[in-house]
Amino acid sequence: MTATMMGSPPRAPVRQGARLPWLTLPATLWVLAIFAIPTMILLASSVMTYNGAKVTGPVTTEHYTDLFGDSYFRSVLWDTVWTSVVVGLVCTAAGLLVSHFLVRSRSRLRTLVLLIVVSPLVSSVVVRTYGWLVLLQDDGLLNKMLLWTGVSDSPTAFIGSWSAVIVGLVHVLLPFAVFTAMSSVQGVDPALERASRDLGAGPVRTFFQITLPLIRPGLISGFMLTFAISLGSFAAAAVLGGGRVQTLATLVRDRMVVSLEWGQAAAVAVIILVVSAATVSALLWAGNRSRKGM
Repeated sequence: MTATMMGSPPRAPVRQGARLPWLTLPATLWVLAIFAIPTMILLASSVMTYNGAKVTGPVTTEHYTDLFGDSYFRSVLWDTVWTSVVVGLVCTAAGLLVSHFLVRSRSRLRTLVLLIVVSPLVSSVVVRTYGWLVLLQDDGLLNKMLLWTGVSDSPTAFIGSWSAVIVGLVHVLLPFAVFTAMSSVQGVDPALERASRDLGAGPVRTFFQITLPLIRPGLISGFMLTFAISLGSFAAAAVLGGGRVQTLATLVRDRMVVSLEWGQAAAVAVIILVVSAATVSALLWAGNRSRKGM
């Protein structure tokens, strides 16, 4: 005999939403511990007055005014941003081509291409960067091939150039763009592409009018990811830059280790964070508008 039949009042159901705050508490504390608290410390450090590594004075915005008043810092900021944009665009374009091949092709080379894409992830960034240092130095394999084929009469100074830094960053970040684009390409029904072909559209028109609009969110995500990581990358610029390429990340290191300007180093790190967050927010806004317009 049930409790209702015996006259007992029915037990009130427990609302699932009542348990939600407790379920999300561990994740919230984890995010605060690894992101919010360090970011607050960084922001506070960027407005403190330092004498070396010791706080000696009141809150000030002098570090920011000194940085933006320095033409050298503005050039470093511009160089870092345009390099990150180039790396993001190259990774996004190459990631689209590779991901489309991996998803749509039935070639036996798919496994080999997938292994090549995954291979950079099995070693550290420093090891991969030093591998490019061996290949691109004056007596490296690439210069030997150029001399042997007659393309160049003398070794080309790749190390210490922005080209070497971009190559190293693309190699490190390409897997992120490929796997991000693959998820979008897999979500496109091949029947849509076949229908477009049956209606008389060629492969190029089918790609730009059918496939590309559907995978645009994945491409935007891939660009955001590679751009943000490239903006704060240190190893490629420090190793392949040969001391002649300066980025925001290497500038943070110089201001902390060489000149002991910890306040300016923290301010540069905050600027990296702000530029990255602003770019990601703008791209998310553009992506949401494009989805609403579809």
